[in-house]
Amino acid sequence: MSTTKTRTVVPVASCAMPHLPPMRSDVERLAWHATRRFARFRVLAWTCHEHRATWYELCQGGGVWFIQRMSGDPLKPNVAQSHAWREAEARQMWVALLFGAVR
Repeated sequence: MSTTKTRTVVPVASCAMPHLPPMRSDVERLAWHATRRFARFRVLAWTCHEHRATWYELCQGGGVWFIQRMSGDPLKPNVAQSHAWREAEARQMWVALLFGAVR
C-alpha cells in the first residue's frame, strides 16, 4: 500500500476472471427475463463474481446460447436470462458485454 498526497492506493489482487468495464455511453440494453427458461444448460464462460455485485455467464442449452445475469448472494443469486441466440450471435453479444457495449 502506498500513499500519494491525500490518496491511498491499495494494490488489487490479481483475478483470473474478467471484470466488466464501465458501461459506454452508447450501451445497448439487453432484455432480461426473470424466469428460467432452460432447465439444463452448460456455463461456458463467466465474469468475476468475487469483486462485483453483478456477474454474467455465457450459457448453452437446448441448441441455443444465452447470457445469465446474476446478482446478490453468490450462494443464492437473483438470476435473469437474456434472449436466446445461435452460437455466433451469442458470442458477439458476450464480447460486446465484456467491452461494455451491452448490459
